[in-house]
Amino acid sequence: MEKFNRKDVTHLQENLSRLVKKPVQLTITDNTHSMIHIRPCNSGYKMRLHHMFLEADTEVLNSLARFVKSRNRKAPSVLRGFVAANSHKIKQSPRKSRQTIVRSKGRFFDLNALFDQVNGEYFANEIDCPITWGANRRVRNQNSIKLASYSDRTKTIRVHPSLDKSYVPKYVIMGIVYHEMLHHHLGVEHRNGRKMAHTKRFRQLEKRYLHYDMLQAWKKKNLHRLLGR
Repeated sequence: MEKFNRKDVTHLQENLSRLVKKPVQLTITDNTHSMIHIRPCNSGYKMRLHHMFLEADTEVLNSLARFVKSRNRKAPSVLRGFVAANSHKIKQSPRKSRQTIVRSKGRFFDLNALFDQVNGEYFANEIDCPITWGANRRVRNQNSIKLASYSDRTKTIRVHPSLDKSYVPKYVIMGIVYHEMLHHHLGVEHRNGRKMAHTKRFRQLEKRYLHYDMLQAWKKKNLHRLLGR
């Protein structure tokens, strides 16, 4: 927030709080992927917006407020048009990439709700990163499945949609989310030119999850169902 005019940020936060009629905790970013990220928090919302929104007019802010309150997955045309018109303000990434589309509400599980529960129980509510269901891509003849991932580049957690099923226990998804939140919390160590994510410290903290043993047993027993067999 130090990079941007505090008065402008405060003014935008107050406007958004007034429009959505709930408290808004606003963070202004210079992201290259996620322009808008909204998460319910206590009695209001945590919002991460690209700095282009500091210059948004009344029409755009009203559209943004309606988007927040509607909980629709797809941003309205006014917001998409605004982002497209201001795309020159998005810092170019060295590698070609797509914008992150955050879709946390599934058919059976809301990842934001599970994220908040894990955050409160294990991280003192200090973790702040987007979480989304991933794309539903089926791979033929596969013998394993990556149930979730964390991108250190985009700071985003993705959970495989195969877990959004009625037979999957809540503790399973919470344990998988906890694993990915640990990656965000600990970061990556560099040793002899190699990136180390699953360090000894990581493995120690991973077992702190209350249902760790049950989670491992469930994954082993139900792999065939997750693979659609």
